[in-house]
Amino acid sequence: MARPRASVLIPTHNPGPSIERVLGAVFAQEVDVAFEVIVVDSTSAPADVARMRAFPVRFEQIPQAQFGHGRTRNLLASLASGDVLLYLSQDAEPASTTWMQRLLEPLAEPRVAGAYARQVPRPTADPLIRFFLSHTYGPQPARRRLRAGQRVRIQDIFFSNVSSAIRREVWQRIPFRQDVIMSEDQYWAHDVLRAGYEVVYHPAAEVIHSHNYSLRALARRNWQSGASLRGLIADSPSAIAQRGLHYVGGQAAYLVRSGRPHWLPYMLVYESIKALGFSMGIRFGQQRA
Repeated sequence: MARPRASVLIPTHNPGPSIERVLGAVFAQEVDVAFEVIVVDSTSAPADVARMRAFPVRFEQIPQAQFGHGRTRNLLASLASGDVLLYLSQDAEPASTTWMQRLLEPLAEPRVAGAYARQVPRPTADPLIRFFLSHTYGPQPARRRLRAGQRVRIQDIFFSNVSSAIRREVWQRIPFRQDVIMSEDQYWAHDVLRAGYEVVYHPAAEVIHSHNYSLRALARRNWQSGASLRGLIADSPSAIAQRGLHYVGGQAAYLVRSGRPHWLPYMLVYESIKALGFSMGIRFGQQRA
């Protein structure tokens, strides 16, 4: 077998039956390069282990307590043989047989350190998540770079390891930070952009991926996001608030336009909790893991 050009890297923990669709879609890719698939599993249930081992993957296990967003992705990369590292979340299903080929395209340019894919919602996604994904992962491609001395805003370093392609030689020089709670992908984008590379959003590559959050889970996730980004971004509280108000206005218009005005009261509660969680995390949260 030829040495793989790409390595698909998937961290898992109790992924459930959906992992069969994810891995099935990966192995159905129509791509002109050889690739391997590596799974690092954080001690899943035996039924899930059997589901994953039914595919021709390299399967490694670690104790759940050893999992870390940056640490485990660095471990996956250290096991890989490919020149390109393709990270995929355990519940992110490639939307077509061209996902991999499309995601590899931006890395033909040597100054591009990494690219990330578009996320489209599952049929079960609620309207708030649908708006979030359409707003965050729109149809237009984007390219990010930083000027010397530029103050970094959150949108300047956005990147997502839900589905990403990273040049291995860049990762060897600039691995993921291992001491942050989450947002290891945005820290990595910050670090490679500061080093003079570019990152690309490539919406031609799509994965099916969405979560409906309870209010408790929403508060926790946004607290952790704010805490992780504390000290990294230069966005002022007023700039964050202004961006949030613009987002909420767009979301309200979307709900009315799509025939869901009854979601408006819940939207106000939902967005207030999200904003409060992020702002409290960025002010008071523990940044390091």
